[in-house]
Amino acid sequence: MRYPVILNYHNISKVPYAAGNWVFPFMFKRHIRSFLKKLRPGNPHYPTDLREDEFLITFDDALEGVYEYAYPIMDNYGIKGIVFVIVNFIGKKNVWDANFGFPIYHMNEKQIIELSDRGWVIGSHGVSHRSLEGLNEKEILYELEYSKKYLEDLTGRRVEHFAYPFGICSKRAKDMLMKLGYRYAYCGISKYKKDFDRYSIPRIPIFITDIFIGLKLRGFSYYLDRIFTLPSKLTPIYHKLSRYNIHESGGGHEQGKG
Repeated sequence: MRYPVILNYHNISKVPYAAGNWVFPFMFKRHIRSFLKKLRPGNPHYPTDLREDEFLITFDDALEGVYEYAYPIMDNYGIKGIVFVIVNFIGKKNVWDANFGFPIYHMNEKQIIELSDRGWVIGSHGVSHRSLEGLNEKEILYELEYSKKYLEDLTGRRVEHFAYPFGICSKRAKDMLMKLGYRYAYCGISKYKKDFDRYSIPRIPIFITDIFIGLKLRGFSYYLDRIFTLPSKLTPIYHKLSRYNIHESGGGHEQGKG
């Protein structure tokens, strides 16, 4: 079995859309049941203490489907998750996943606070969702420091977890993460690694194609995951070429839909 078993979801949605990093609610519920047959929930506050018979569930981007569908399903089984928030997109419409005319929204402040109050871990996914690789030190510091402070002020709790946008690790960011008080950072894909750096914790990415989730926990799927995640590595290039500039979008803290 792969280790660590830290699942990396993005969205739970009833409406299909082009990005492959989402699943239907009924699939997510089946996934949970399958995990619980062989594993038990770990403590999301301490991912580096995860045992081989434990699992964690994480969500990047803090999309509204996580609050609407994943949260009640997990709550029913007594499972707490980790959700990584992009500060400039709180309460706003997602602008990078093709959605066939059905807009996808990020969670608003009220929803984030509720998850935090219910024992979920709120982590940072940066301010603008730009890859840290390619940014200068001042820009990296802003992404890490401002998002941390904003989320701590919002929830009243320390923010110690960070997920690198697009799963792209940044060596320059590591020292900054440590100095700013982050204890954990996530990037890379789980295989069989027993020892890993707390600032490059690997995860298992989940896609709409993961119908038989039990197979996902076996080693051979590692190579498929590497292939399926290749498009996300091109997204930073798209951001540079596209017309919108999420770094300068600003004012991303207003309450949005829902």
